[in-house]
Amino acid sequence: MIVLVAVCSLLLMVTGSAQAKEAYVDDYNTGAKPNSMGGDLGAFDFQPTDFTQSCTEAYDPDVKHGDSGFSLRLDYDVDSTNPAYNGFWTKLNSFNATDYNKIVLWIKGDADKGYTTTFKAELKNDQGEKGEYYVTGVIGDWMKIEIPLDRFAGITNLSSLSEFVIVFEDLIATSKEGTIWIDDIYFSD
Repeated sequence: MIVLVAVCSLLLMVTGSAQAKEAYVDDYNTGAKPNSMGGDLGAFDFQPTDFTQSCTEAYDPDVKHGDSGFSLRLDYDVDSTNPAYNGFWTKLNSFNATDYNKIVLWIKGDADKGYTTTFKAELKNDQGEKGEYYVTGVIGDWMKIEIPLDRFAGITNLSSLSEFVIVFEDLIATSKEGTIWIDDIYFSD
């Protein structure tokens, strides 16, 4: 009996130490601002006066990753005769990501309205650096995207991250108009 208790205790210690370390940016389950890090968030347009391009965000209770809460729906349009890009930003409030290896997000394209299979992800820090990474292979079902932090070309200091951004660009979008849903953005080791 003592041996069984010792083995169970050892298994609990090993299992507990094997759990991934995570820091949530947002799971959107509240359906309201701010994000889980206390930061603001929103959609942006490169040319707000060009009404042929736009991006809007909304909390969606009907399409979500998981059984409860909301996801973030992004409706974008970069189909313009002018240079066009837009997207979504969320503040990270000087988050120290040095103990993490990747940023994770769940994403799904809208098979009915269309969606781009490619977009740019950006990380920015308080020192003015901006790292970029192109995500490819988005599909019409929920999929987990894991981006190693060292793949964000252009950013070297992860000790005070200020913002995470998703960018739809007219030159790389595989569909110039569409909808994607995002859920459960977090840093992980």
